[in-house]
Amino acid sequence: MDMHAGIKNVECDVCGKAFTKKSHLKMHMDKHAGIKNHTSAICGKAFTRKGTLKLHMNKHAGGKNHACAICGKAFTEKGTLNHHMDMHAGIRNHVCDICGKAFTQKGTLKHHIDMHAGIRNHVCDICGKAFTMKGHLKRHMDKHPGIKNQTCAICGKAFIRKGTLKLHMNKHAGGKNHACAICGKAFTEKGTLNHHMDMHAGIRNHVCDICGKAFTQKGTLKHHMDMHAGIRNHVCDICGKAFTRKGHLKRHMDKHAGIKNHACAICGKAFTRKGTLILHMNKHAGIKNHTCAICDKEFTEKSTPKLHMDMHAGIRSHVCDICGKAFTRKGTLKLHMDKHAGGKNHDCAICGKAFTRKGTLKLHMDKHAGIKNHACAICGKAFTEKGSLKLHMDMHAGIRNHVCDICGKAFIMKGHLKLHMDKHAGIKNHTCAICSKAFTRKGTLKLHMNMHAGIKNHVSDICGKAFTVKGHLKEHMDMHSGTKFHDCDIP
Repeated sequence: MDMHAGIKNVECDVCGKAFTKKSHLKMHMDKHAGIKNHTSAICGKAFTRKGTLKLHMNKHAGGKNHACAICGKAFTEKGTLNHHMDMHAGIRNHVCDICGKAFTQKGTLKHHIDMHAGIRNHVCDICGKAFTMKGHLKRHMDKHPGIKNQTCAICGKAFIRKGTLKLHMNKHAGGKNHACAICGKAFTEKGTLNHHMDMHAGIRNHVCDICGKAFTQKGTLKHHMDMHAGIRNHVCDICGKAFTRKGHLKRHMDKHAGIKNHACAICGKAFTRKGTLILHMNKHAGIKNHTCAICDKEFTEKSTPKLHMDMHAGIRSHVCDICGKAFTRKGTLKLHMDKHAGGKNHDCAICGKAFTRKGTLKLHMDKHAGIKNHACAICGKAFTEKGSLKLHMDMHAGIRNHVCDICGKAFIMKGHLKLHMDKHAGIKNHTCAICSKAFTRKGTLKLHMNMHAGIKNHVSDICGKAFTVKGHLKEHMDMHSGTKFHDCDIP
């Protein structure tokens, strides 16, 4: 009757736990004393109570007679089923006093409290890693010999835990039931959503001891530490490039295969990675959140300002083996090497001129179309390329950094100095097919050919006289204005 009334008069002297019956206290005291007289004949596991051994033997026999009416999961013990039903009902009566997290079972709360206290009594004999629960240690031990008995029927990937396989199957089924309330991104696992929410909150508790970079997840920090240590175990079979993470290798392999599943809705350009597409979309939107501390130039990508800062510092780590020219970026060196190899795969559909870079072809096509979006604020002259405008501004400012060693003449562009040096050397590689006259510059030859063809595009507004060269028109206009730059010294 005391049991029905909830009266517990018999108390344990060790831990203070109270019981209705004296015999229950005795069995409880056996636990404290470590007395386990009931042993399994199959696996040797020992128990304090005969009833507990019986339930354990049911597990060996596969006897799970207590099934959940909601999800169908079956249990050996009725009590375990009851706890499981509480989970479905959302009943969590056991609350942590430290963090407020609630649990269905009292035992689970106890393990959780041990975690707060740093109590990890279950230690791995191989690597020394410690765990709060014995079951967690068991799962960890399965990892060491590589036991993966749970195999995916779709892709063949194997897992240690059945629960992990189930989450993996949800990915195949597209089951992402855990959505972020801030950005709407959905995840298969609730834990992954929690890490994602930490990212929004700016919580980065896992800090690198070497460079101070912080991460949301412990696993991400581990991969980062591997990078510092130079550990790259995932190697590409095609080009030999090595990666810290398996996922990075997979994305790299997609590049080799030409797989680009993420296409821009504005211009149609496709990318291997979704993140790269997002950065590309930011360019369309004009979003530039990363600013240079020296010149205030703004960038879409976080990595670009770092390379830009290297330019300010004069750091050019990527050197050409052929001509010794150095570059800030590896990609720029690669494009430069293509020039040496004569690789000009991007042809103009209008004039047939070929280019090493697709971007250079695009700028060339803008010239054909007469697109000049970069205008000079001083004289109004417009240019197709931003770089050309910069050089033009240097002309206004009188900046001529490229000086001839022979005659001291200075130039705005390095290329102009090179052409000038060719004149000193008498190098004339551009020859007229009609009269065999040779020129240093291709452009000068083109003007000469216009003369043969009678093309005179530069016309005087005053008298209508036409000229092949713009400079000749200028001299003619000076004549109209009475300007004489060349005075005779003879009286």
